Amino acid sequence: AFSPVGDAFSKRLRMFPSLVNCCTIDWFAEWPAEALYSVGKQQMTLEDLKLPNLEGVLNIFKVVHQCVEVAAKKTLETQKRAIYITPTSFLELISSFKKVLALRRNTVGTLKNRLQKGLDALDAASYAVANMENDLKAKQPVLEETKKQVAEMMVVITEDKAKAAVTKSECQKVEADASEQADKATAIKEDAERDLAEALPALNVAEKALKAMKIKD
Repeated sequence: AFSPVGDAFSKRLRMFPSLVNCCTIDWFAEWPAEALYSVGKQQMTLEDLKLPNLEGVLNIFKVVHQCVEVAAKKTLETQKRAIYITPTSFLELISSFKKVLALRRNTVGTLKNRLQKGLDALDAASYAVANMENDLKAKQPVLEETKKQVAEMMVVITEDKAKAAVTKSECQKVEADASEQADKATAIKEDAERDLAEALPALNVAEKALKAMKIKD
């Protein structure tokens, strides 16, 4: 409430002049390096952050805060502009670091989970491929035997096909001969029928003459 940073404190003084006359404000001087380190360690150990190099991180916090204090003093000397670097700034630095650390760890955790799922999928695929290879090796003798049987059947089928072709040719030849004989028989029949037709009138005349001779006798 009494931080000199910003315009809030000056507004409160104008609105409530008794803050100057009736209050005693304890202004804390700059924290020494030991205090920065101690407070930083206390803040960082409130949670189990599991930092592998906590000492190094605390030293960085300390150095950054001190460098900002030096820069603020130079700004005041050169530009006559006061920049207040309070202990709250140091605590906010630590708080910001925690937030960024949590965010990054969450991102890394998500990527790790995705990577693990991908690795699990690859392992499952490798396992399936290995099983298929084993099954193929186990069935290889059966496949070879089946292949051999198919080859033998193809030989038999080829031979039967050749025999069938020969039989078909012989049948066609016999059929042609039978057709030729049938044609000859038909021709003979037609000749006989024609000769019979020519002989019937003479036969009828002869029969009549024979009957007439028998009557005369």
